[in-house]
This record gives sequence, structure tokens and C-alpha cells, in this order.
Amino acid sequence: MSGIDPKGGSGDHDTVLHAFGTRDGQSSWQLWAPAGQEYGLAKIADGRVYVVRQPLLTETDTGRRIHADLLVLDAGTGRLLHTLRLPSMTVPDDYDSFVKLDILDAADGALSVGWRDGEGDLLIATN
Repeated sequence: MSGIDPKGGSGDHDTVLHAFGTRDGQSSWQLWAPAGQEYGLAKIADGRVYVVRQPLLTETDTGRRIHADLLVLDAGTGRLLHTLRLPSMTVPDDYDSFVKLDILDAADGALSVGWRDGEGDLLIATN
């Protein structure tokens, strides 16, 4: 999985999610984020892709509460299986250009979602 826009988009914002085959390295599918949105790091488990979609953040967003969505996609086709609105979260004060909500862990039917720096973890139960 890769989230960088291949058409010269900013490396700071993951605006397209690409899936690549493990055998041949060829692109299997891609999913573009809506305008003003970006993806965190994706996690693959149980034939599904789990990824958080959130607003594009800048330094001015520090301390602001944002809303994000957890997307569950079929790993083989990229088809959207489920969307879950996450509780609002506050952008960390220690801002850098890569502040994103990510799937930190996926195990036993539960996902750990948190800021890439590891602060503000939130446990989301799934079935």
C-alpha cells in the first residue's frame, strides 16, 4: 500500500491510496481521497485494508478538533466495505508536517487508531 499522489502531489499529504500486487508489483487498484482529505498509513489484516481518512492538516490546525473516518476496504479489489465516523480528536501541539491519524494495530477484531507520533490512542472495536 502507498498513499503518495504519483502525479507530483505533496509528499506531506497522502491523497491517493495505491495497492500493489505482492507477486508482480503491479498496481491492483487505487482510491483517491475527496478534495481537502488525506489518508493515514493503511493496515492490512484478514483480507481487508483499514485506513483513516482525515482533513488535510497544517500548522494552524494545532489544538483544533477534527473529525475523521475509518474506512474498511476489500484488500483485493479496493471496494469500500464499511465507513465508521471516529470521535473528534484534537490535533497534537507538537506539530510536524506528517501529523496524521493512523491504524497503529489490528488484532483480534479490534483496531488501535492514534496519531502517528503515538499520542492520543483510541481503541475502536469492530466485528
